[in-house]
Amino acid sequence: MNPGSSRRRRREEEDEDEDGSGTEGHGSPSADDGFKRRRLDSDTEDGQPRHRNGPRANGSTNGKGAGNDMGSFQPGAIVRVTVHNFVTYEHAVFLPGPNLNMVIGPNGTGKSSLVCAICLGLGYSPRHLGRAGQVKEFVKHGKDTATIEIELYKRPQDRSNFVIRVQIRREQNMQTWWLNGKIATLKKIQSLMHALKIQVDNLCQFLPQDRVVEFAACTPVQLLHETLRAAAPEEMQQWHQQLQGLHKDKKEMADTVLADSETLKNLQSRQQGLQADVDRIREREVIQERVEDLKRALVFAQYQEARNDYKAAKNRKKEAENKLRRLERESGPSLEAVNRKQAYAQAIEAAIPSRTKAVKDSEFAVQVLAQEISAAVDEVKEWSNKISAERKRFDEKKKEVAASRSRITTLQAELKKRPSEFNGAEWNQKIRAEEHNLREVEAEQRRLRDEMGRVKDEGKKKQEEAHKIKADIEALDTQEGQQLSFMRRHFPELAQAWDWVQANQGEFEKEVFGPPMLCCSVKDERYSDQVQALLQQDDFTCFTAQTKNDYKKLTNQIYREMSLSAVVRTCLQPLTAYRPLVSNEEARSLGLDGFALDYLEGPEPVLAMLCAEKRLHQSGISLRDHNDDEYEKLVHNGKINQWTAGKQQYQVRRRKEYGPKAMTTITKRIQRGRFWTSQPVDSQEKVELNRRLTEVQGELEILKTEIKELREKNGPFEEQKEALQKKIEQLRNDKNALQREFSKWQLIPQKLESEERHKEANEDAMREVREKIVDHGFEWDKAVVERAKLVLRHQEALGRIAKAHDDLIEAKLRLIEANSDIEGLKARNSNIMEELENERSIVQQAAEDSSRARELATQLGNQVTEILRDNSDKSEIYSSLVRDKTAAEIGMEISAEEANLELIHAANPNVIREFEKREQEIAKLQKKMETANNKLAYLSEQLSDLMGKWEPRLDALVSKINDAFAYNFEQISCAGEVRVNKHEDFDQWALDIMVRFRENETLQQLNAHRQSGGERAVSTIFFLMALQSMAQSPFRVVDEINQGMDPRNERMVHERMVEIACREHTSQYFLITPKLLTGLRYDPKMRVLCIASGEHMPKDGTKLDFGKCLKIQKRLMAAAA
Repeated sequence: MNPGSSRRRRREEEDEDEDGSGTEGHGSPSADDGFKRRRLDSDTEDGQPRHRNGPRANGSTNGKGAGNDMGSFQPGAIVRVTVHNFVTYEHAVFLPGPNLNMVIGPNGTGKSSLVCAICLGLGYSPRHLGRAGQVKEFVKHGKDTATIEIELYKRPQDRSNFVIRVQIRREQNMQTWWLNGKIATLKKIQSLMHALKIQVDNLCQFLPQDRVVEFAACTPVQLLHETLRAAAPEEMQQWHQQLQGLHKDKKEMADTVLADSETLKNLQSRQQGLQADVDRIREREVIQERVEDLKRALVFAQYQEARNDYKAAKNRKKEAENKLRRLERESGPSLEAVNRKQAYAQAIEAAIPSRTKAVKDSEFAVQVLAQEISAAVDEVKEWSNKISAERKRFDEKKKEVAASRSRITTLQAELKKRPSEFNGAEWNQKIRAEEHNLREVEAEQRRLRDEMGRVKDEGKKKQEEAHKIKADIEALDTQEGQQLSFMRRHFPELAQAWDWVQANQGEFEKEVFGPPMLCCSVKDERYSDQVQALLQQDDFTCFTAQTKNDYKKLTNQIYREMSLSAVVRTCLQPLTAYRPLVSNEEARSLGLDGFALDYLEGPEPVLAMLCAEKRLHQSGISLRDHNDDEYEKLVHNGKINQWTAGKQQYQVRRRKEYGPKAMTTITKRIQRGRFWTSQPVDSQEKVELNRRLTEVQGELEILKTEIKELREKNGPFEEQKEALQKKIEQLRNDKNALQREFSKWQLIPQKLESEERHKEANEDAMREVREKIVDHGFEWDKAVVERAKLVLRHQEALGRIAKAHDDLIEAKLRLIEANSDIEGLKARNSNIMEELENERSIVQQAAEDSSRARELATQLGNQVTEILRDNSDKSEIYSSLVRDKTAAEIGMEISAEEANLELIHAANPNVIREFEKREQEIAKLQKKMETANNKLAYLSEQLSDLMGKWEPRLDALVSKINDAFAYNFEQISCAGEVRVNKHEDFDQWALDIMVRFRENETLQQLNAHRQSGGERAVSTIFFLMALQSMAQSPFRVVDEINQGMDPRNERMVHERMVEIACREHTSQYFLITPKLLTGLRYDPKMRVLCIASGEHMPKDGTKLDFGKCLKIQKRLMAAAA
């Protein structure tokens, strides 16, 4: 399998490791656009693939599987896949076999594009691929449309294979579907997939490269559902869905019954608590009803008594009237004169109100006229003011006309004085000439300034270099300086990072410490090599941050911003937290001088970091070598697992799980340390630094001379610049003065015209003002005449007031005389009058008593009628209560019953209503619970029957999967188990995949976090292989599942996959991989599809025979041997 060289050409949206598959011409040279992919034209017509009912050999396959055995395909298996302008392909045809299909080829050739084509071509969404979200993104870059055509093997009842074609339009982001050459809908395609049991949306059947991690991340509940879809018959899946629905209904019904039961208990408890109050309220209601009946009966009794009182009052009134009439007949002649005089007095009295009104009307008329006179006076004043205002305006306009005439005379005189002509272009030319001279001077100055800036920058760099060289020379005399020099020579990136940290310490929350090689030292140089032997190079060259935020900030700066290679560590524990497990006395008794930490000095956070990383606080140190007894004593002590003695370093590794004696000791010879050593100053380096310092100082003197010369050159230019600037300013001022004078003269005609218009406007305004003054005079005359008329009318109204007053006084005097005469006549007939008045009073009183009695009887009668209308069924009760009783007696009975009410305490009037409402709720709830319990029993019965059928078959299915899964793991000396987790809640029933990859572990559940990537891959493929013999789907796809496996596991997985996938009556299997080991198992039933692509593909891809290529290669290898 020699794919040839490949050139990756991809769209901007594709991933960096995008894969595709198929036999495809990736490019032949073109005169227009260099290399472009060749399209196979042998199977196309107008750019669209032709439909076929059977497979066609158009691809490179190997060995005995080259021919398609149509009888071996299962219904729904993929016979052919053709793509056109799809992702990486211009055109390609895939012809898979009925069993295991291995699609291999280098990264970027388009293997995963085959997976994408299968998913999209069968009507499924791009989301099942875990990559592009829209179908338009699968159209080849630079093309408008893409086409996928998939041929699926027919069912026994079908006449021919199914050919599904889809065209993807990039611009509209839409798809058009064909089924067997006819336009179809997506829904129809999806119905066909369901009928053929194709499950691209099931990770157990279709596992693209970008969703391998998703499989391990599946929840056990999801895994059970997907496994049933993949391996269980349709009947079991339907039962599972029914069981889920029934369990859900049962759970909801049980929750409802439980809630209703609690509600019922609560209602009944509250009902019992109200019973006593209800009984007391009902007793009060009985008494209250009797009181109400008595009160209504009282109305009946009062009505009867009122009728009797009315009859008696009516009789008294008749008797009094008869007596009054008899008395009036007897005294008639004597009272006639009094009556006539009274009639006269009444007539006069009747006339007084009208005469009083006449006085008031006259006074009102006078007031109205007075107001009208005041308004007329105001109007006269208003017209007078208007006349004055217009005369004032006339005078103002007259003055403006005179001023306009004066200004016109002045402007005419100025117009005759024409100034000299102004030539702006000539003046501008003079100014530009001087400005050009100025720019030349400024350009020369800029050149000098740039040169001075360059010299200054160079001088600044030289000064900094001189300072640095001096510092390096001084540092060579100190150990820290020697270490820093050592670091700059051997760890330049570390030195660059340390320089940044020193310059930016203020940006951190706490101090960040530099490498221990700089900030730490050994207290006693005799122990230097031994202490250094306990550390690695990273321990000497790492930075130490004291907070998490500082750690993040520093790592981001070093790795991302500066792209440097340096180690950053942090230690949040203080140094006091690190103490040896044995005391110093015990350590000395074991032959140790102390611990490594005791011989180091430096910042505490750095020492704490070294303890956390290398356990220096528990690492023993001894200058002398240990004999065997001391060695055994330390080993069996068990508290010290690392120490140095003389020139040897010892490390004990213990395996507690294998017992106390299970240990391994590693011994290494101590080498001389590179750091923390006193080294003599490198005299050659110091001489070189002094030489370089002399050179830099000489260069500085040269630069100072250059600066001085440049400043001297700039002096004359400054004088020229100042003179030119003054000359330009003077030219501009002269030009502006001449221009203003000439422009002012040019504007005089316009000003004359404006003044003429202004004068004419004022003259017109004067004429209008004259006319207004005349008009206002006429109006003033009218207002004066109207005022005089109103004054005359006012005088007449005053006369009418005087006459009305005289008439009123006359009437009042006559009334006084008449009343005096009446009093005299009455005195003479006083006895008769007094007797008549008494009789009239008696008649009046009798009439009033009769009227009151009638009103009361009528009112009570109405009440009786209303009571009988509202309580017609109680008429006999009222009659019995009234019989032989007075109203007072009934009132006493009412008082007695009300006293009984006072003895029974009143309760909440809403208690009865609440009690009765709650009784209805209880009855309704009891009926509802009875119905729910019946339904719950029915659901339980249904669940029991259905679970009796489904659960044994599930156990058998999972047992079969478990046997295959466990067997697969046994082949690689590991363990695996698949089991059903039968949770109390049926919705939580789950399928647990348990795996063990090491002997000392227990079975652990497979998830996305616990196992490594290779372990997840092995577990996933073994689980999918366990489903192979039970697969319901006609084909399965796994993309790059072997990524991350070690060679041993990969070889074993391949062996099992070939064995299982090439059995009789198994479903079609696609395995996509970019790499294979050598010497893998091969089965005649498997088909290997090699992806050959690149710039140097033959023009006719169908003529590329990999079999011949292999034979040629074998001949060449044989000849070479």
